[in-house]
Amino acid sequence: MENVPAASTAPQPDLLQLQARYDQLQQLVSSLLLILIVISGTLSVFLRRQWQSTQADLNAIQLAAAPLMAEYANNHPGIEDFVRRLAEYGRTHPDFAPIVTKYHLDAYLASPAGSASLTNALPPAGAANK
Repeated sequence: MENVPAASTAPQPDLLQLQARYDQLQQLVSSLLLILIVISGTLSVFLRRQWQSTQADLNAIQLAAAPLMAEYANNHPGIEDFVRRLAEYGRTHPDFAPIVTKYHLDAYLASPAGSASLTNALPPAGAANK
């Protein structure tokens, strides 16, 4: 007769422990994936509601701002003419020169008529308070 090892038919204890750990690890990964799906779904719902709220706020602000924007568009040429005359006044009156320098009106006057925007010539809103 041939010599056949008796251990080949029965699994070894180390193999059983490895199988148990593998099953635990697989269960842990499955649980983590399920938790990840739940958290990402919750975050998606939250972000969707925030987006809807922001859209509603934006629509309300646009409705309130529409008359102001229309008024600015109607008065824009008059405002630019006023700023241009202020810059010219600052050139001829040295007492007014610090104001022209502070608000960069000389840069507005130096540019060709109509090519400079009033908002580009004026300093940022916080700079006037310094």
